[in-house]
Amino acid sequence: MEQAIHGAPPPAPYARRRFGSLGLWEGGGFALKAYAINKDTEPALPLLPGNVAGAARAHVAGRLDAARAEGGHYGLGYVVLHRGEEANWLLLDWWIEGGIGCQLLSSSTAAAPTRFEPVARPFVACVWELVVVGHERDAWVRHMLKADPDPLGYLNDRMDDGLH
Repeated sequence: MEQAIHGAPPPAPYARRRFGSLGLWEGGGFALKAYAINKDTEPALPLLPGNVAGAARAHVAGRLDAARAEGGHYGLGYVVLHRGEEANWLLLDWWIEGGIGCQLLSSSTAAAPTRFEPVARPFVACVWELVVVGHERDAWVRHMLKADPDPLGYLNDRMDDGLH
């Protein structure tokens, strides 16, 4: 079978990135587990600049109206703030009606790292962000998709900090 890349450059080999918890972000009727990812694996450096994390948290708070407008939510979800190669990516994900995940994606540039804007392109997540998505999917199944749902168990089920 012929390999088709359709104009995209070949992907680089996978390199692990540093992951860490940003705690629980609560407000607007939601409790969100917050995670950070950084392309820089140096443990002596801060996972994220504090002003970027603070700006991300404020941006998420401003987007919760759109999440609430979708209806049928449980007030539970997670946030991923990823300091990547080309931008800071901010994923706001929450659960609705059983096992459906919703997402609002935003980003900020290196030149203006605290100015997050919604992303209109059809992006979902990169391979590193999907590590968190996979963990959160499994946590949702373990704690919420059972006869006696356990929201607190879900919120306490966090991905380990470290390289992934």
